[in-house]
Amino acid sequence: MTLRIHEIHPSLVHFPLVLIPASLLLDLIGRLTGKRSWMRAGARMMPIAAASGAVAATAGLVAPGAVEVDREAHETLVTHRNLNLGLVALTGVLALMRARSQTPSLGYLAAGVAGVVAMNYTAYLGGQLVYRHGVGVEKAGGVRPERSPEVRWENIRVVLAVTADSGREALRHTARGVGDAEIAPALHRSERQ
Repeated sequence: MTLRIHEIHPSLVHFPLVLIPASLLLDLIGRLTGKRSWMRAGARMMPIAAASGAVAATAGLVAPGAVEVDREAHETLVTHRNLNLGLVALTGVLALMRARSQTPSLGYLAAGVAGVVAMNYTAYLGGQLVYRHGVGVEKAGGVRPERSPEVRWENIRVVLAVTADSGREALRHTARGVGDAEIAPALHRSERQ
């Protein structure tokens, strides 16, 4: 099994996506309750969160050179990249601010929340690059819309039904695979080739 450079970025982005909001949440809880232990945990986590964002961004900067994109995907990619570079700078500033203060200021928390909102938008754009434009993906025939309905309030029942059905089906396939001792077939692909 080989790993290509452009495949590293998607596995790394989950760290800042979790660590940044977690750090801010710990700080907010600490500020609201007056508990220094929560604020210390938030303060310790933010530099780790910022560093993880920088590492994910570095891998992300390498990825575009390895993939083919059309004009629309290119525009999405540029927006995704540029906003994320701004967010890396923001989290670096947040980490510095937090290192200099025992208590998170309201400005710090507000900037952090704005960053989390922007970060979720850029994560959405990253998903669009993959799931809509197929960037970095060897296409396998696209998407089956009936198995992946649009997530909207007006069709939430359909979304929940398809999710439950797909979950049951995936568990059945997993159980069958485990029963056949086929737990991680991709790991054995190179042996078969």
